[in-house]
Amino acid sequence: MNSTMLPQRWILPAAVILLTLGLGACQRVVSIDLNKADPHIVIEGVVTDGPGPYTVSITKTGSYFEPSLVFPTVSGATVVLRDNAGTIDTLREAAPGKYVSSRLSGVEGRTYQLSVVAEGKEYDGTSVMPQKIRIDSVYTTVLRAPDGDRGYNIFVKFKDPPTQENYYRVIVHTNMMPPDSITGQRYLLVSDKLLNGNEATYQIRASRNIDPGDTLTVALFSVDRATYEYYSTLRNILSFDRSPTALAPANPNTNLSNGSLGYFAALTADSVHIVLR
Repeated sequence: MNSTMLPQRWILPAAVILLTLGLGACQRVVSIDLNKADPHIVIEGVVTDGPGPYTVSITKTGSYFEPSLVFPTVSGATVVLRDNAGTIDTLREAAPGKYVSSRLSGVEGRTYQLSVVAEGKEYDGTSVMPQKIRIDSVYTTVLRAPDGDRGYNIFVKFKDPPTQENYYRVIVHTNMMPPDSITGQRYLLVSDKLLNGNEATYQIRASRNIDPGDTLTVALFSVDRATYEYYSTLRNILSFDRSPTALAPANPNTNLSNGSLGYFAALTADSVHIVLR
């Protein structure tokens, strides 16, 4: 058995979180008439406990029958972030459809509100930033196939608090591969339904695209219940549809109002990296 223990800790920047990546207390499933396939606003916004600026992106869906990797951006929107400490931050459009904050800070326990006015309609979402849960350790064991091929079991250990519901997303990648590609699973999710208050060990099997000497990064995101349900329903849809670009008849749960798709999340993140042996 070969094992590698955790030597260092660092915080992922907000931009990485947005690329690899959330929601509030109220959720709903939005259904779309595929015969019409009218474009819908898609809002994706994340506030983290790391340093800003934080980004809100606004795009539109394409046709169900003509899926595309390129989605129209929405410019000229008014985008405002607020917290329950009295901070109001009107975001600047840094690039078409990309709006960035300048004043807001992410703090555990605070409630955050997003307001978007775009093309004559207003969309709102709310999320409470959970307690930050830190990774206790990360270690690996080597997998060897009969043909000599080599892979790894990756173990992430953390302590779940006993006094509240907790929900997590785990992201794993190396310096050579993009997030989640080493497992083939886009959304690795954990709830504390069965582990409440206990030490948790989450196992990930990575049997491809990683080699000794690669730097492995493991990130643990603490999210609220609605964020977890968003990713859970999105994972189910992608597993059924097998296409990340096709618009499904029933879309992921969302905490955004007025028929918008997407999510708004306040979350905390802890991450570590190790060198594979």
